[in-house]
Amino acid sequence: MKVCTIIGRVTKDSQIQENERGGFLKFSVAVDDGYGANKGTIFFDVDYNRTGIAQYVTKGKQVGVSGELKAREYNGKTYLSIRANDVKLIGGGQQRGQVSHTEHEPQRMAEGQTFTENQLDDEIPF
Repeated sequence: MKVCTIIGRVTKDSQIQENERGGFLKFSVAVDDGYGANKGTIFFDVDYNRTGIAQYVTKGKQVGVSGELKAREYNGKTYLSIRANDVKLIGGGQQRGQVSHTEHEPQRMAEGQTFTENQLDDEIPF
């Protein structure tokens, strides 16, 4: 097994998908690679078996992900994915001073909150 840990930004809002074993969360993370003239971005597709954090894994949110690394080839390109066993919310997607709240917005989770496979069945404790 190849275990990997990445920190990057979510590229679009997460989606809950279903299979024969139940629901899981799908999202992708962009990770900066290199610096200067050699700077690039690596994209990882992430599958996570806890759907309770879907509302927090949104475009632009900084996350840390640990799990099993997988690579596959398709049409000459390599696609990387992680089957996550740990997802950590690190930072917000909004710039400082740009706060938007609505009356019906769910309560926010504390930044740095970690979710592992053995925690949280369906609800997030606040």
